[in-house]
Amino acid sequence: MAGALDDAQFAALAAAVRHVLGIDLDAYRSQQLDRRLRFFRARHGLVDNAHLAARLREDAALARQFEDFLTINVSEFFRNPDRFDLLRERFLPALLARRRSLRIWSAGCSVGAEIYSVAILLAELDPAGHHELLGTDIDADALERARQGVFEPLEVRAVPTPWRLRYFRREGTNWVLHPEVRCRVRFVRHDLVQDPYPADWDLILCRNVVIYFTEPVKRRVWTNLAASLRPGGVLFVGGSESLYGVGATGLRYVAPCFYVREEP
Repeated sequence: MAGALDDAQFAALAAAVRHVLGIDLDAYRSQQLDRRLRFFRARHGLVDNAHLAARLREDAALARQFEDFLTINVSEFFRNPDRFDLLRERFLPALLARRRSLRIWSAGCSVGAEIYSVAILLAELDPAGHHELLGTDIDADALERARQGVFEPLEVRAVPTPWRLRYFRREGTNWVLHPEVRCRVRFVRHDLVQDPYPADWDLILCRNVVIYFTEPVKRRVWTNLAASLRPGGVLFVGGSESLYGVGATGLRYVAPCFYVREEP
């Protein structure tokens, strides 16, 4: 009975989240999510998922906190610098050799540090180039912050000092990205679980996002991202993510965190 009750309460919570936030909570269901929900309920004095569901429907401030909690906006420039070194030294030059104007998508971009990192690399590698850079996320507040381009010290700690001085200005304790870098990136709301995927990308970054989804949803997301790449395009994933069971997508592992879509 306890299991049936838990399932009923989760169903009530999922319905409330879908109605209030437009997010498919079923896609996230896992033991990890259950642990995080217990933490959120304890922090807000809520006894169970049914209680949380009721509060979300009547308390807009709590709903916003829950959305922030669920979408986990943790981001910084050049996260895992050795992987970005590989992107700068190997994959971006190879892509530029194939195509003068690249299309690059950061899926689940949070506050934009990742796609702006790529914009800086392209400014160094191809200063006169014109490339399309897109950042998408489910969190509208994170996207607005990305557009503003204001970052805290910890978020820029991995930016080499010469680049920090070249592409940012100091404003109090924060670092503000120069407009000529910000204007190169477009930010749009997109839900990887529910929305159609844009196509024909040379490079897609989707890092530390899919790990929070259920296994069936993970496979669907990886398959959709693979289909969104051009032949020869590169998928850049997080260090704790692997694409087991998606061989039929045409992706081939080429380096830690990097997969290439096979040519037809």
